[in-house]
Amino acid sequence: MGRKPGNHAAATQIPAPKKPYEECHYSKACWNGWTGRVSKRIDFARKRRAQGRSLSTTFRELTELIQPVAQQYGIDFQALLNEASARKSEERRLLAERLQESVVPLFIGKPDGPDRIGSCVLVRLDSDLFAFTAAHVIEEVGSARLFAPSEGKGGKLLPLPPCTAHLSSSGSHNDLDVGVLALPTRQLGPFQRRVFLPGTEIAQNDLPDDLGLDSFYFILGYSASRTQVKVSRVERHIHQQSFHCSTNPVDAAEYLQEGMSQADHILLDFDHKQIVIGGKRVTPPKLQGVSGGGIFHISRKTQHGPLVAIATQNPRNFRLIIGTRIKHFLAIARELKAKPRSSESV
Repeated sequence: MGRKPGNHAAATQIPAPKKPYEECHYSKACWNGWTGRVSKRIDFARKRRAQGRSLSTTFRELTELIQPVAQQYGIDFQALLNEASARKSEERRLLAERLQESVVPLFIGKPDGPDRIGSCVLVRLDSDLFAFTAAHVIEEVGSARLFAPSEGKGGKLLPLPPCTAHLSSSGSHNDLDVGVLALPTRQLGPFQRRVFLPGTEIAQNDLPDDLGLDSFYFILGYSASRTQVKVSRVERHIHQQSFHCSTNPVDAAEYLQEGMSQADHILLDFDHKQIVIGGKRVTPPKLQGVSGGGIFHISRKTQHGPLVAIATQNPRNFRLIIGTRIKHFLAIARELKAKPRSSESV
């Protein structure tokens, strides 16, 4: 999810298991109220790992205490835990399967075949159709043609219809990195079979980060790693495996330390060294290509929730995924709806 320096005023950029984090209570060691700066850099990721290990140990000890009591009543406690874990995995699979109809991988045509550059989220606002992505994804397109698969799990790569790109990008560390593609409603091409998220499934109100236990944040995009996509270059047919994870936003003190505006961005915990699937630690694919993917706020009870941000950065050293809040994409889309469209074609 890389960045190129520069100043781009017009319209183009496109790369969890739930873990707790430790609050910073703005003591003198971490917050200087006179200067508004973090006085000493804190390794928040390390603190989250330590808390995660502590909670895992506590959970294991509690399980060992409960199992003998459960056996006395003829209850296989471990079987219940396994069933709960399997149910959670199935819920995540179904969630990803549903959302990937609206979150789409983007390719560019090259002489040696299609190449993955990023992801985008399809959105419907009234009768107008848009694709939200990271500005740097579109900047990388240049004069190349954009392609997308015809179905959620892949399919034949088809060219995108002629569309206009509207970008807000400065190339700075705190860049909004907003890319909006205005799609023609009568020439959708490969998007014709896709599901466009309606306004009711997009966060219209800029609510504070939810740090409670009743919900989680779900990231969905498509890695450019060769292990995640199979391409038939002759037939231009692909099978693309989506990348998705559930996680939580970090504490306000970490926004401050990273110099990121919490009003404009969302910072999510993503420690690539602590990813666990099926009880085993795994190495996730590189997140290049996930830029432009969706960040959703999901209710644990209903397994539904709105699009709240678009993924834009993955600074691995800080163990974070950074997204730009959806209000900035909606602002451009609404501006386009209110006046004749004019920008550069993609």
